[in-house]
Amino acid sequence: MPALPPSDQRLATAAAKLPTGPRIFQQLSAASKNPDVSVSEIVSLVRTDPTLSARILRIANSAAFSRGEPIGTLDGAIERIGFSQINLLVGGVVSSQLFTSGLPVYGVSGDELWDHSLTAATALSKLAEIAGEDGRNGYTLGLLRPVGRLLLQRLALEQACAPFSGRHPTAALVEAWELRTFGVTHAQAVEQLFSLWGFAPALLQPLRYHRSPADDPQNGRMTALLHIAGWVAEGLGHGLSIEKEAWQVTDQVLLQAGLPADAPQAVVEATRRSADQLRSLLRAA
Repeated sequence: MPALPPSDQRLATAAAKLPTGPRIFQQLSAASKNPDVSVSEIVSLVRTDPTLSARILRIANSAAFSRGEPIGTLDGAIERIGFSQINLLVGGVVSSQLFTSGLPVYGVSGDELWDHSLTAATALSKLAEIAGEDGRNGYTLGLLRPVGRLLLQRLALEQACAPFSGRHPTAALVEAWELRTFGVTHAQAVEQLFSLWGFAPALLQPLRYHRSPADDPQNGRMTALLHIAGWVAEGLGHGLSIEKEAWQVTDQVLLQAGLPADAPQAVVEATRRSADQLRSLLRAA
């Protein structure tokens, strides 16, 4: 018998123990859509997280961006990196902070989780742009989709679940275990978390239905694109070991996504290059 779903208060308590980075990242993503956004506005957001600020400074002074003179201020670092890159880098830093401990109850390491989120986010950003959707929303969705399982990991600690007890041969069996154990799946948990954090409503619907896009009553394009991004990440060797048999790029999914048949395969190599470059920048700092 499935467990009763956790209350909003219980989820909010578990969410309060997560790093604040995702909310900062969402605010930064929203601000970056304003063509008149100023460096000071970006700085004020990044500065609220000292760890994030320090990483951005190190990245600005890394070999990829260094121009001889070291940068000592956050303002200078952001100007040097540029608005076009800062959102990608902040997202990568935020996800590395979030996923560092991995998911012991699922037997998933922090590196596996981070590599997956970075690859899926890069893929979804590219797929979204091809489909005429907002690539920044795509990057946010791909990056933070696994956060639902971080919440379930918190609940697993409360319930004294044994390590690896959530590891099963297929994605469907893993989700069945989540329902039995917690009363919600990871997709439902992350949707509730995004709502608690005040994320844009447009980001919530894709999270609920991305595993089965045809079930989305709004036939959402981003829902199908998020599903395809999972397929791309898996094809590049960065799928999650607990999501086997989760992704199928059918004609129906492509139609819902608004993509030509060759688009998913076409973005694979571009995703590999971009994600590897981003990984290198982040690991060097």
